[in-house]
Amino acid sequence: MRRIVALISVLTAAIKRLRANLGLALCAWLAAVIAVALAAAVPAYAEAASLRLLQDEIRQQEQRQGRSPFALLLRYIGAWNTPLEWERVAPADDYLRREGIPGLDLPITSFARHVRTAPLRIFLAADGDAVFLKNAPLGFISGLDDRMHIVDGQMPTSSADDAMLAVMIARAFANETGVNVGDTLTIIAPGTRPATLQARVAAIWAPVNRSDPAWFFPPDTLNDLILVPEASFTGPVAGTLRNEVDQALWFVRLSGEGVTGAQVSPLLSRVESVRARVNSLIPGLRLEQGPAEALRRYQDRVASLTTQLFVFSAPILALTLYFATLVAALLVRRQSSEIALMKSRGVRSAQILGMYLVEWVIIGGVALAAGLPLGLAFASVMSRVRSFLEVDLSGAGVPLSPGAQSLTFALVVLVITVGASLTPAFVATRRTLVDEQQQAARAARPPLWQRAYLDLLLLIPAAYGVYQLQIGGGLFQGNADPFSNPLLVLTPALLCFALGLLTLRLIPLILEGLARLAALPAWIAPLVTLRALARQTDNYRGALLLLILTLSLATYSATMADTLDGAMRTELTYQVGAMTQLFETGESVGQARPGQPGSPPQQPRPDIREEARFLFVPVSEHLQAPGVQAAARVGRYEAFVSVGAGSRQAQVIGIDRTDFPKVITRFDRAWGGGESLGGLMNLLARYPNGALVSRELLGDGLRIGDALPATLRLYGDQREVRFRIVAAIDLWPGVYPQDGPIIVANLNYIFDEMGGQYPYDVWITRDQAVPIDEAVAGVRGQGIPVIDVLDVTTLIAREQSRPQRQGLFGVLTIGFLTAGVLTLLGFLVAGFITARRRAIELGMLRALGLNGSGVAAALLLEQLLLIGAGLAAGSGIGAMAALLIVPFMQVGVGPYPGVPAYPPRLAWESMAGIYAAFGATLTLSLLALGASLARVRLFQAVKLGDAN
Repeated sequence: MRRIVALISVLTAAIKRLRANLGLALCAWLAAVIAVALAAAVPAYAEAASLRLLQDEIRQQEQRQGRSPFALLLRYIGAWNTPLEWERVAPADDYLRREGIPGLDLPITSFARHVRTAPLRIFLAADGDAVFLKNAPLGFISGLDDRMHIVDGQMPTSSADDAMLAVMIARAFANETGVNVGDTLTIIAPGTRPATLQARVAAIWAPVNRSDPAWFFPPDTLNDLILVPEASFTGPVAGTLRNEVDQALWFVRLSGEGVTGAQVSPLLSRVESVRARVNSLIPGLRLEQGPAEALRRYQDRVASLTTQLFVFSAPILALTLYFATLVAALLVRRQSSEIALMKSRGVRSAQILGMYLVEWVIIGGVALAAGLPLGLAFASVMSRVRSFLEVDLSGAGVPLSPGAQSLTFALVVLVITVGASLTPAFVATRRTLVDEQQQAARAARPPLWQRAYLDLLLLIPAAYGVYQLQIGGGLFQGNADPFSNPLLVLTPALLCFALGLLTLRLIPLILEGLARLAALPAWIAPLVTLRALARQTDNYRGALLLLILTLSLATYSATMADTLDGAMRTELTYQVGAMTQLFETGESVGQARPGQPGSPPQQPRPDIREEARFLFVPVSEHLQAPGVQAAARVGRYEAFVSVGAGSRQAQVIGIDRTDFPKVITRFDRAWGGGESLGGLMNLLARYPNGALVSRELLGDGLRIGDALPATLRLYGDQREVRFRIVAAIDLWPGVYPQDGPIIVANLNYIFDEMGGQYPYDVWITRDQAVPIDEAVAGVRGQGIPVIDVLDVTTLIAREQSRPQRQGLFGVLTIGFLTAGVLTLLGFLVAGFITARRRAIELGMLRALGLNGSGVAAALLLEQLLLIGAGLAAGSGIGAMAALLIVPFMQVGVGPYPGVPAYPPRLAWESMAGIYAAFGATLTLSLLALGASLARVRLFQAVKLGDAN
């Protein structure tokens, strides 16, 4: 009972202490909430995003293979082991039907069971004779009756007459052997002691749908199987034959659509338990297919993505922990005299630390309750992020659910936050009352990181990282995923942190120099402000570092996002060429049909110059489809050009020069050797046989104006065509020079030289408000065959929704927003507490004759100097980090990443909005600070004395 009373007393005292410093306690609570939310959001997003990939994989595999990865196939093959009696198989069958499969706790779409014998000798009883038909197994299939169509007869059922089995054969078996319903079969098992069974054909069956995923094997592989009812197999057949089970299988299709991240690990354990149990019942029974592989891939993706995102979020978590430590330091500073007094009265340091520990445990418990739901909200925002500070709230997010991993990470980060927040209290317990009086006038010595020269030491690994980028050619080489590399964030974060600390070392020196200059003309307000800032650096160091780091990381992140997004959009737009590509074939006429045995030989393909082989709907008909605004024909063909003494394979691109510019969304003059797209089209108009060729061809002795002989190969036809070189190009939309030299010519000229029209693609420009599926359906509705589609908008959306990319920009977005809130709050709190601590100083200045406007000017100048220094230093450091690191990001998409090149540039447009938001919020903070200090009167300030 005494312990309970003591515990209640301690909790009551802690709550009263928190109420006495309610503002700082709320700030500490907010920091803990944000830390918990960030820690919970990362695994929640990783699980949800990986689950989305798993569900997409399920749908794609079902469409491609007709079988979901959540299908289980357990099979025993007697030829690989030993044929079994049914009595050996029955326990495993009962376990799977009653416990194993239902115990997986997933919806069952279908459950099929199949057992068969080894091939038996089948005879047809006709007119007293037995005619051998073939060797075929005898077996049963359960669970697929509704997938079987009875062509003739009735579904066989078991009967009490064991002497005559009712069987069912496949239609292919009946067609091959001539067996009909009602015929009698004699089935003989081979061996030294043959057994004989008599059977009557009761039905002939065929599959309802050969592609139905419920079939464990393609139905055609069951054509030779003679089916009997299950009861007949387990009864008369099992009683007559020895070791009758040559093959047994269980095939169950489970629905994985509702699987959540929390179910994956238990589901894997249950599947493994089922596999181990049936293998113990029937040694040699194997799980040939199951969800284990897909689920392990999911777990690997979750683990990898969680690790990556935690590494990416490390700078943001560090800022949050720093803010919590800053608030804790302010809280302890307000109670420093109290701590020193308690120590002088005999209170031990451990007891004082225990008081603070109880306070932070209370703060942490309340923060955990609020932070976990906020973490799910953060994860939901992350799933809708398209780029840095670009959130699509109209889009569909990923399904989120709280998991054990989120709680675990949240608890770990919360413990670290509480531990970091206790550090100022631990330091304060080592000070005496004399130390506190000395500290009131001026800091006794610089902080630990300055004395240890941590800022200069951190510059060494940061500079080494930048050096490695320069000599290595970039962060990402080959086909590596750029968003899986932690250096993407850690290198610039380390550089920004080191430069930020170095800036804090230099700012007091600069302020001291400015103070000496202000003393010359006797400017009272600037002198008071500069002297205070130069001597009392502890009052603003924490808030200023927060501002510098937040703005520097924001500047770098905005530049990085602008570069990555710009490169991605540029490369995907170049890959497609237009807004949308429609791959079309035209309608083939007079196509030769493959010969059949005994049929006359194929007729030779007609000459296209004498008879058309392809028919095309006019390209203008595409404009009748909804949303299509422009359309142009573009043909891609193979050619060999004569260059020097040899020939080279080239890409020939045929275009309609009048329609082509209407569908091109971007054409850089640098691609055309400084010539605009319109100028190049004019050259093709002036010379119908003109060709725009890759510059590399001109290096083989060819010049502009020369003839370019080429051998074109189009759909089996080959012709000699002569082009005239009219211009040199380096790149062309939709075509890559890595695949061979490019030759762009008039499509009609190519067709005229070849003697007819050949299939081509159609590039279109469409209204973005019309979905691509609707536009394509409209084109097909015009009788135009479209076999595939390549759409820029779809490719961009797919790339933006990649979990690694989305997670990175989501973490950076959430991190900047939360860090911005904490930074502004830290500035407000630090400024308010500093002004209150200096109230007696300001009161004495008023008593000495400094008017109220002078005091207000001193305070305003102090805040403006700090804000200006933070904005300038943060922006400069972020810009330096971006200029040093972003150019070495070798990232890209498409067949050849990095083509065309996209030069990085500082994202000042994005930063303008950030500056505006910071400026408005800081202005409001200054107004609030001024209103609060205006209520402190002169006599109150003087009476406050050392209490402040």
